[in-house]
Amino acid sequence: MRRIRKIVTYLLLALATFAACQAEQLKPVFRVDEAGRLVYDADARGNVVPDFSSAGYRGGGVSLPRVDAKVRVAPSGEDDTRRIQAAIDWVSSLPLDSRGIRGAVELAPGEFIVAGQIKIESSGVSLRGFAGEGNRTVLKAVGVDRRDLIAVGSAVELGFEAERRSVLGGYLPVGAREFALSSVEGLSVGDSIRITRPGSKQWAADLGMDIAPARTPFNWRGETVILHWDRVVVGVSGNRIQLDAPVTTALDSQYGQSYVQKIVASSALSQIGVEDLSCVSEYDLGNSKDENHSWVAVSLNGVVDSWVNNVTATHFALSAVRVGEDCRRVTVQDCSFLAPVSEIGGHRRQSFNTYGQQTLFLRCYSEDAIEDFTVGHLATGPNVFLDCTTRMSRGTSGSIGHWASGILFDNVHVDGGILALDNREIYNQGVGWAAANSVIYQSSAGEIITRRPPTANNWAIGVWALFRGDGTWIQTSEFADPDSLYRAQLQERVGEGAIQALGPRLMIANRMAVPELEQVVPELPRAEPYEKKSMQVVHGQLQVDGLPMIGSDAGITWWRGRLLPTRADQFGYSLTRFTPGRSGSGLTDDLHAVTNSMLEKGQVALRHHYGLWYDRRRDDHQMSRRSSSEVWAPFYEQPFARSGVGQAWDGLSKYDLFEYNPWYFQRLDDFAELAERRGLVLVNEMFFQHNIIESGAHWVDNPWRPVNALQQTEFTEPPPFKGDTIQMADEFYDIEHPVRREVNRAYIRKCLDNLSDQRNVIHVIGAEYTGPLHFMEFWLDVVAEWMEETGKDPVIGLSCPKDVQDAILEDRTRAAIVDVVDFQYWWYTDSDVFAPDGGASLAPRQEVRKWKGGRPSGDSLARMVSEYRERYPEKAVITTLEIKDPWAYALAGGSFAPLPREIDSALHEVLGKARPLPGKANVAWTMRSDAGDLVARCGKGRTFDQSLLHTNFEYEFYSVDAKSGSTRSEGRFRADSKTLMKLISEHELFWLRPI
Repeated sequence: MRRIRKIVTYLLLALATFAACQAEQLKPVFRVDEAGRLVYDADARGNVVPDFSSAGYRGGGVSLPRVDAKVRVAPSGEDDTRRIQAAIDWVSSLPLDSRGIRGAVELAPGEFIVAGQIKIESSGVSLRGFAGEGNRTVLKAVGVDRRDLIAVGSAVELGFEAERRSVLGGYLPVGAREFALSSVEGLSVGDSIRITRPGSKQWAADLGMDIAPARTPFNWRGETVILHWDRVVVGVSGNRIQLDAPVTTALDSQYGQSYVQKIVASSALSQIGVEDLSCVSEYDLGNSKDENHSWVAVSLNGVVDSWVNNVTATHFALSAVRVGEDCRRVTVQDCSFLAPVSEIGGHRRQSFNTYGQQTLFLRCYSEDAIEDFTVGHLATGPNVFLDCTTRMSRGTSGSIGHWASGILFDNVHVDGGILALDNREIYNQGVGWAAANSVIYQSSAGEIITRRPPTANNWAIGVWALFRGDGTWIQTSEFADPDSLYRAQLQERVGEGAIQALGPRLMIANRMAVPELEQVVPELPRAEPYEKKSMQVVHGQLQVDGLPMIGSDAGITWWRGRLLPTRADQFGYSLTRFTPGRSGSGLTDDLHAVTNSMLEKGQVALRHHYGLWYDRRRDDHQMSRRSSSEVWAPFYEQPFARSGVGQAWDGLSKYDLFEYNPWYFQRLDDFAELAERRGLVLVNEMFFQHNIIESGAHWVDNPWRPVNALQQTEFTEPPPFKGDTIQMADEFYDIEHPVRREVNRAYIRKCLDNLSDQRNVIHVIGAEYTGPLHFMEFWLDVVAEWMEETGKDPVIGLSCPKDVQDAILEDRTRAAIVDVVDFQYWWYTDSDVFAPDGGASLAPRQEVRKWKGGRPSGDSLARMVSEYRERYPEKAVITTLEIKDPWAYALAGGSFAPLPREIDSALHEVLGKARPLPGKANVAWTMRSDAGDLVARCGKGRTFDQSLLHTNFEYEFYSVDAKSGSTRSEGRFRADSKTLMKLISEHELFWLRPI
């Protein structure tokens, strides 16, 4: 009976949806009047179908400019990256003409080998080849880097006036291009402005996005769903302004006060073109799912009034052209995405994608893609796909992010795939309502989904497909009039001649002699040498140029992440987190930005290990096999390479444990090189114990697990779950198993090989290592074997429980390999010691839950440091434990002390020459240099040992400010001076400098 009721319910719902679709077909939203003009029918609140015609170069209807070539480059048969870049840089140095154009770099027909990345970072520069039959310019991206082959621009920095001008009126409807402001003073025609519609919890609730499925974090945080439109003022009348393009979501005051700010400064580039190129990404011919090659042919970031024309992208894993958040008025026309090579999974094969505004994709072609034509998070449009076609589509075109509004699919034909204006629900961590106030017009697909969001609408007009959804459907399986909505809107707004600008672009014939590269750049520029700040272990202290390295210890994000721009930067550093096609904090980290941030925060070392899992779907901590390969980004890359064979638990191909992920290891190498330039350190944690213990979800996608690897690792299958927990540590640390032993041995050697030329690296066994002594011995033995074979001498840290640490340090052979002792998993308190045994198959936090004795004080941590520095004076000590008293820690002999960055330079130099004196009960933590300098930290029951003073010396007494690191001379005194004794008794931190 229950089953019958369920069937009846489904039938009623289907009939209701069908009836709604039929009813909507009786309600047109615009028509062509007798004069041939478009007449829009507004709804009860004044909302209309937006005018999409401002999408494209210079706001639509403007022909792409003809740019004269200034220099010509011919292929050399070798890596041409530097030669092409030199030509671009030379043209970038030329003056701008009246159009804002400098000139073009012309690439001759033939094949150019590009092992690096080509960058255009100045306005007015074009890169152009030849695209005739048998006479083509080919850019062949070689190597294993996942780079964008041609990268145009970078993230934009905008400056805004301080005043926020409120948008007046309670409701500004969709499609509006004019509205009143609280003030128009200082606004003029031609000014650029930003309109902001703030996020609102109430709006999210009204959309139904505040409620996610049970026990899932996929609801919207309404305050983070913020919409921006960058527009140009084209008219000012009274307190009203007119815009060059409409708003694409209603500005409704019940959800927050929308406002306008004048843009007073912008780093955006303009008048940049990429044309007539065949781009090819070289890949491993033995692996049809290879991903170790270039992913994007052309990426645009921070550009306006620019274009990509007649570019073919073959074998790329992600996109032919990607347009970033900071882009406006861009045309991408007559481009193709062919024969992609990648896994068949999420965030791959997105042929043409925009996160920008006023983007026009015209006559673009895509084949064998997953998401052919897509718009990203919060893109406010108008964005248009016009006369675009696909072949053998595997997935869904449409919006792939939160609330993209003002999208038009006009004469778009998706072969076998889906074209959707939809609620994507939990897709990619709760995208939810992905499209609003958008139109599918005169288009076809295997299936078309059009749904209506609360507070908005979506329309499908003149469409052919299998239909689904409760959006507005008009003339289904019929031809619509006019034939093209974009063209009709463009012609009505700009005039008949605007349509001519949409025609295919003929190749540009040069009107002048073009000099060869060698004529204008006789010698290629060389990379400038950089000063190295190499780490050294000097008498048990980690130093650079004789100075102690100071700063706190930073960690990485293990697993979390979001793609929504307003939330992406909430998740901290991760060197090997990968977001295809996007970079920035929380996405694919910009390594320069990471090091800049570390320096700003006073961080000196970054501890890195591989991620807890690859796929964000696993954030739900479920243990089941995934039903598809629709993996969610950002991805936490694993050190092992996907094989292209079989199917792992996450739906992608299995790992090959004897092949390595080159992108992963290159990122570590790049960061380590950059760290040496900036005086920072990479702590390379080779393993990550969290994967093999506690939650069962930690293990199910692990590359070592038999169902995920080509190798027969023979871990227990099915996994021995106890409820939702797992304990694989004993099996993982079993070095007697022949396959696991060799996998681990080879992996350890790869980690060492990868960073063998980097000095600012400390290698430790892993993160959260509470494992047994025998695996630590195995790890050190492999390290020793590698060191003997290679003659290299890396810095090796000992990071483990106390019993394992002590056993290794008492083993003279293995202790000789260790340079750094790392305190993480045990500590002294003022009255006790927390020191769980290694190999107990418990995670650190599980051990801590059993412990009731508190955390180390500043003094007890200093006691730990002093004890080990006294026993092993040539070994440095570092820690992840909270350093509550940085000066006590430093003077006891600890490295990476978070001392003030502005520390007095003379005192800093003394600390580099001094050594800690043995710690004694109730005696101040003290360091002494060979020259007789004494630096002491008293207080908290500790007093200075006056016997350290040389009676025949005279000392200058400097008081030291613990917070700022500044010093102040209090005068010069003999060692037996009462005044000196009084000063010592009155100061907790001081420096005695012998005269």
